[in-house]
Amino acid sequence: MMYGILLVAAGLAIVLLLQNKRKRERGGAGEYVEAAPSLLSEQQIKLIRDSWKRVVPMRKQAAELFYARLFELDPELKPLFRGKLDFQGDKLMTTLNVVVNSLEDLDSVETMLQAMGERHITYGVDAAHYETVGAALLWVLEQGLGAYFTPEVEEAWVIAYGAIATTMKAAAYPQPA
Repeated sequence: MMYGILLVAAGLAIVLLLQNKRKRERGGAGEYVEAAPSLLSEQQIKLIRDSWKRVVPMRKQAAELFYARLFELDPELKPLFRGKLDFQGDKLMTTLNVVVNSLEDLDSVETMLQAMGERHITYGVDAAHYETVGAALLWVLEQGLGAYFTPEVEEAWVIAYGAIATTMKAAAYPQPA
């Protein structure tokens, strides 16, 4: 269930990207600063992919660390998980892999992230949980990557997670027009 929260963060970033795209299409002058064509720079995409390649060989351990840290940060989240955590961990890593491989075209995973955001409401996920998930993810990346987890790598992951979470939350908790 919480793997979806990670995707929510990526979704959040995607939503921000899409919101800026829609504003540009509507000609919303003065409502925003013109965004770059991509939420992430080519260098940031490279940093995420290079760091992800270091995580993939230890994905099982990374997932275990993620859930341990998540429950340490917020023990009230543990009852939201009804299935086996190893299965949840596999889904988390698979989803992150899909997003990492779609960074140049986040629109291609928007529908998936929106569906996940909507589905996570039924599991009892609140909007505030996305922040905790993001903190747990960044902590795991820092632990697993060690010295490779530079401020630049961290910033790139923060942006990517923000896109996931934004997209998922926007679908789960739509704002009235």
